[in-house]
Amino acid sequence: MSASTVILHGHVYQPPRADPRTGEVPVEPSAAPFHDWNERITAECYRPNAFARIVDDDGRIVRIVNNFERMSFNVGPTLARWLDRKAPDVMARMVEGDQVGHTAVAQPFHHAILPLAAPDDVRTELAWGIADFRARFGREPEGVWLPETAVSSSVLQQVAAAGLQFTILAPHQVVRHPGAGRFGVDTASRVRLAVYDGPASHDMAFGAALRDSRALVERLMSVGGDGGVGLAATDAETFGHHHRFTERAIAHALFEVAPSLGVSTGALNSAICGADPQALIDVGGVVTSAWSCAHGVERWQSDCGCSSDGAPGWHQRWRAPLREALRFLRDESVGAFQRLGAEVFVDPMAARDAYGVVIAEPDRWDEFVERYVQPLASETRARVLLQTQVSTLASMTSCAWFFADVARREITLVMQEAQRAAELFAELGVELPVAHAIELLANAPGNIGLTAADVWRRAAERKPLPNEIAAQPWAPATAAPLDALLTELVDQACAGDDAKALQAAALVTLRLPADIDSMQNRIWASFAGLSMSGRRMAEAFGFQRR
Repeated sequence: MSASTVILHGHVYQPPRADPRTGEVPVEPSAAPFHDWNERITAECYRPNAFARIVDDDGRIVRIVNNFERMSFNVGPTLARWLDRKAPDVMARMVEGDQVGHTAVAQPFHHAILPLAAPDDVRTELAWGIADFRARFGREPEGVWLPETAVSSSVLQQVAAAGLQFTILAPHQVVRHPGAGRFGVDTASRVRLAVYDGPASHDMAFGAALRDSRALVERLMSVGGDGGVGLAATDAETFGHHHRFTERAIAHALFEVAPSLGVSTGALNSAICGADPQALIDVGGVVTSAWSCAHGVERWQSDCGCSSDGAPGWHQRWRAPLREALRFLRDESVGAFQRLGAEVFVDPMAARDAYGVVIAEPDRWDEFVERYVQPLASETRARVLLQTQVSTLASMTSCAWFFADVARREITLVMQEAQRAAELFAELGVELPVAHAIELLANAPGNIGLTAADVWRRAAERKPLPNEIAAQPWAPATAAPLDALLTELVDQACAGDDAKALQAAALVTLRLPADIDSMQNRIWASFAGLSMSGRRMAEAFGFQRR
């Protein structure tokens, strides 16, 4: 017995890294030779998956494909906005992939642990995530990836209220497993549940499952059961960043192996939303839990033992007071927003929910004002109030609690977001009780001699943490003369200049340029129209002889 459909889901996300005042990501020395980790992971994962090589036994390129056409995926809105600015070609390939394969799934705007969030925040995060998805992919989302797959019964009720039909969960997050290859349903909310295969997903992330693409497809066919769906899910960064060059294994699995075995791939949206309601299995409810914590959702509020990047003997007793302090400031911020907003908005919280449309599409501000801002109220005051909420919601990003110590950049950033909200309220004449929050943070001891209060003060003063290595200011490297010349020759050759094609073929034999991937992408995009000289150039750039 084997599945008729195999689906790989990749969770595309990075912790926010931009300074909330400037919007720019500072130099991150540990990401060298890149400016920061967003750039490094884009180079090692997102771009290689957007332009994935399928190669022959001699390592020569047979074709270049877009893995996002056949890999189910979600992309965090905060990361997507960075890609819009810094790697628009990669973001465009994700959008194109969804247009071809209907493969994209929505995500709440910030990566917050929703079972621990205030109900109002859950609603806003979902609304903003949907608005970003709609503007980015040009359609309504059917499903949502919950940050860390963190779920509870109340969260599923909000998912349903937002008009979303399904989410993806780990096997331990449901009371009863729906069975091999079958989709589940939470009968209380009517949200459909795609429960991924735990062992296969674990082996992709931490084992050797990506070494043999055929074995991977056959394994998913097996776990999918008779005519069902074999689903595995992991961080998309697995494919190329954590395991180098494995985006090629994914490409081979989805574009070569699966079709050769008569198995469909890709669109979880269609598979689960198109399933007969009578075929959905009642899972008996969900367990308040997440995929990356063995103790429910304690990783984001207590010293449960789950952490990353720690040393023997380290603790996470700082987590509870950190959450207490940031939740305190969150409550104060939302309360102030509602009080001041009553004089500016028709309905402050409805305006907050709807503001996601403006974040996604800034030119819709006038439309927003007409509907949500009171006549004669200050538009400037409205903008500042709404921005306080952007920063406040960002201050609850889950990444701050994920790792082993309080002295990390992720915690600095959520503190800077909370500080930014306080600064904006000060512009409006309201002082948030920051001093009390700092008192709470003083009760959050770290492992290297700093409390969370120390980190707060360093964040306010823009001082680096002790574990952040000093670095010289980074500047992008300029293209070497050979690279620049080759780029020009390739562009001219792809436009039909045979002489330039022969020159490019001869020149690339002298030294492979650093930018060869983008040149190969350009050649492949024009491959069908290349002349014989152009095909000779393609062969010199690593393509299979044709």
